[in-house]
Amino acid sequence: MSNVWIVLKREFMERVKTKSFLLATFLFPLFMIGLNVIPHLVGGEETERHVVVVDEAPPGMAQMVVANLSTPREGRSYKLEVVRKPLAGLQASLRERITRKEIDGYLHLPADVVTSSQVAYRARNVSNLGVMTDVRRAATQAVQETRLRTAGLQSTDVRALLRPVEVSTARVTATGEEGGSALVTFAAAYGMAFLMWLMVFLYGVNVMRSVLEEKTNRIVEVLVSSMKASDLMLGKILGVGLVALLQVAIWGVLIAAGLTLAGQRLKTGGAANVMAGLKLTPVAALTLLSFFVLGFFLYAAVFAAIGAAVTTDQEGQQFQTFAMVPLILPILFFPKVIGDPLGTTATVLGLVPFTAPVANAMRLGSTEIPAAQVIASLVMLALTTVLVVWVAGKIYRFGILSTGKKASLADIGRWMRAA
Repeated sequence: MSNVWIVLKREFMERVKTKSFLLATFLFPLFMIGLNVIPHLVGGEETERHVVVVDEAPPGMAQMVVANLSTPREGRSYKLEVVRKPLAGLQASLRERITRKEIDGYLHLPADVVTSSQVAYRARNVSNLGVMTDVRRAATQAVQETRLRTAGLQSTDVRALLRPVEVSTARVTATGEEGGSALVTFAAAYGMAFLMWLMVFLYGVNVMRSVLEEKTNRIVEVLVSSMKASDLMLGKILGVGLVALLQVAIWGVLIAAGLTLAGQRLKTGGAANVMAGLKLTPVAALTLLSFFVLGFFLYAAVFAAIGAAVTTDQEGQQFQTFAMVPLILPILFFPKVIGDPLGTTATVLGLVPFTAPVANAMRLGSTEIPAAQVIASLVMLALTTVLVVWVAGKIYRFGILSTGKKASLADIGRWMRAA
């Protein structure tokens, strides 16, 4: 085991000390926060749009439209100018005002709007979906209130009748109602699955390229002269795995700190409220960690065997694409897995060892998985990992010393029988 420790320490320190590790560790969370925060900051800048309302509608409708649009929403506000004249005599001047940028557009309420349900909005820019939604909502509510008022109902009665229903969502577990909202549950399931896939992929490929680099540089010939090839492979996998765990731990601390600071500024409770909504118990967190560690060892062994069997990076990329298919498969079934995390598709993906790490990350983020399924999945994943590591060790033993040509399936079979 001393040789394994030496290789582990070398692989760990070699990667942790690099600039790329430091940049990825500290810039990735900032990059993800920026993707979510910057659009809101930019979108939060209020833009006032000058719109002329050409009113040919029944009395009172234009005032209802103006009242609706006068309430600022999502960074949009409107300066409204009501003109009660036929559009035919105003259209040319309105178009000229739009061209000169005196106004942004005009909204025409025709005389038959109550029966036709048709209004016209003409503007310099009609690609803003938020503005289109505001105009449609304002005109629809005005027409609906006019129709109902004609039927003998007052506007207050109309609002009471049309009041929307609000749905409160909460997860129910064996201990009772826990609270997590639908949005938090969806975000957690997606985030866990993506992080699991990302780390296994990035660091699994890292193992393959490390093996291939030592093989092509013939450094491995010196290394195996002083230790067993299996010790070299195991130390490499463990060292890279610890780097991955360290990076995830740092990301977790940074994200928790960022949520806490944001919660203090916005008075939302930050990380505490997110975790309370998610209800990720210590047992669930330990289960996720177990799936991550076993999944990483499983795919790292596969990638180590690929690195030992190929001779160039291009050949390795071809094989790694096929190796990653099972890991991507749960993501392709993402809507079905989180829509029915205890259904047949989710259960099968959660039990198959090569898809279990990502599939069960989604399921744990969505609901509680029966203990029997979790145990069965972990046992099968552990046994498969041991088997794959054993097979990879045999391939690795001969493959790392084989240079000059890509190994064929016959060569790999011969290595496994001879080891």
